[in-house]
Order: sequence, then structure tokens, then C-alpha cells
Amino acid sequence: MSNELRKKLHDLAELAENTTDPQTRAIVEAIRLQTAVLNERLFSIELQLGTLTKRMENTTD
Repeated sequence: MSNELRKKLHDLAELAENTTDPQTRAIVEAIRLQTAVLNERLFSIELQLGTLTKRMENTTD
């Protein structure tokens, strides 16, 4: 996870904690959780692409 994304997730968590309206808090928390899940999926894809790239490099040598 990039430092920028970590900061944004932290900012969203703080915003959710500091929001007095329960509906707004729920929306911000949902956005934060969806962003975290998306980041994990992107990281997984990045790892898979790295593995595939290494395999392809090894077969062309």
C-alpha cells in the first residue's frame, strides 16, 4: 500500500470518528472499507502480474 493511500485511509478513519451524524459516519466508513478492499485486490493483481512476467522472462531465455 502506498504511503499516500495509507494517509487517505487514515484521514477517512479520522473523518468517520469525528463526524457526529450517524448516516454520514456510516457512508465515510463504507468508503474507507471499500477503498481498503480495492487496494488489497489491486495489490494481489500486481503480485500476479509480477509472477507472470517472471515466468515469461524465464521461458524466453
